[in-house]
Amino acid sequence: MGLLGGGDLKEQQKINELELKINREKQKLDKKLTRQKILLGAFLVDALENDSVQGLKEYTADNLSNFLTRQMDKDLMADLIKELGCRSN
Repeated sequence: MGLLGGGDLKEQQKINELELKINREKQKLDKKLTRQKILLGAFLVDALENDSVQGLKEYTADNLSNFLTRQMDKDLMADLIKELGCRSN
């Protein structure tokens, strides 16, 4: 290699290392957020199963389907919504 551009390789390596660090931190954050959602979901399922929050079953039965945007998700949750609606009567 000539005198010019010799430092470019080192600079590119630094950039690549920084991008790897950024990606690792993004993955950690994504995992943290996913874990938070799972724990919150487990908490709400427990509240629904134990009927520990007045009106939560009715609210869930009335609003969950509208919250879901994909038909596949609506189909997946249909039995649960129906069960919650029956229990609230």
